[in-house]
This record gives sequence, structure tokens and C-alpha cells, in this order.
Amino acid sequence: ADRESRLGNLDGFRFFCMLRRVDDADAADDVNYVSATVWETKANFDAWKKGDAFKEAHGGGTVAGVAGMLVATLQNTKGKPKVAAWEGLLPLGQPSPSAGGEATLPSDVFVAMNRFPVAEGSEDEFERRFADRSSTLADFAGFKGFLLLRRNGKVDDGATHSTFSVWDSRASFQAWLDSEKKPDEQPRKNLLAGRPTPSYYEGILALESAQGV
Repeated sequence: ADRESRLGNLDGFRFFCMLRRVDDADAADDVNYVSATVWETKANFDAWKKGDAFKEAHGGGTVAGVAGMLVATLQNTKGKPKVAAWEGLLPLGQPSPSAGGEATLPSDVFVAMNRFPVAEGSEDEFERRFADRSSTLADFAGFKGFLLLRRNGKVDDGATHSTFSVWDSRASFQAWLDSEKKPDEQPRKNLLAGRPTPSYYEGILALESAQGV
């Protein structure tokens, strides 16, 4: 929370949130915090990683700054952070009430993810079935955004795809989950190499552009 950020002013920035894991008693891993950023294009993401804003947020870009950040991280975590990059597919969202990409959301958010180990060779069919569905997500109060994510880079945890849905509260998510219409969370099992893994997060320190997630 104390780190300065220029994310909201960068080209292609759409959404950032520090996520705190909830309902993790049966989790397959011990990752209890996730920082998530959503960008318009990979080029925008790469420009952020190479620019001054990224350096400022990760120790200032100096040897002393990075070293200090690493020491602080080691004192507060059980291991090194792991990077997972994803390509966003089938975007669906609501415009943000914030303007100019600088305003913090008026309240925390709730994020639900469902990670899928899609069988090798079934990726295109998996994505096609998602694309062919008629989604009712946008009809539910509190819905902010949805992406189907395809893993970009090395897959070391079996998850090749994931859903990423953002809500204004857990109650809004639960209302959708309890409804009879769940079009975005039920791919056919014969395309999977294992069971989907749901994970839920309380979103804190949320920031989004005027376009929303």
C-alpha cells in the first residue's frame, strides 16, 4: 500500500488489484496473495516492465533498492514470488465509474478464478466452446469484468487456462453462482486432463482505467 504507482497513467493499462486468498483450506498450493495487472496488449505490458514505473514499484531500479525489496520480501514470505502470464480471451466487462485511470475503486472487489488443465490438443476446442456460449454475466448486479485466460509461457502447475471474473462484492458473485445460469464455469470434462481448481480472492488496493477490466 505504501508503494508509489504510476500504473493508471500508462498506455494500455486496464486493471490492477492486490488479491488476498480466501476459502483456501482445500487449496492445492500455498499462494495466499496475488498481484494482478490487466493490459490492453502484450506490447503495453512489455513497455511497463521495461519502463521507469516498473522500476519504481520494485525497488527503484537501483541495486540497493532491489536488494532492500528482496530482503523485505524474504522476511514476509515463505518463498520467492512466481510469475504467471496469461493471454486474455473473450473479454466482457462494464465501464468503470472512475475517470482518467487514476481513481481508486470506491470499494474493494472480489475475484473468482477457475484454473483448467486442458488436455494437449484440445485447447482450440475448449476455447471455441467458451466462445459459443451465451453469457448472462453482464446481467447480474455487481459484475465488473470477465476474461478467459490462456497461459502464456511455461506451464508448471498444470493450469493451461483460467477464468478471471471481477465483482464489486462477494455477495454479488455468490448471487450469480447460486443462480441456475452458470455458462462460464462448466466446460465439458472430456477436454480436461484433470479437475478444475477454483480459487477466490478479496481484492484490495484496486485500480482500474475508465474502460474497466
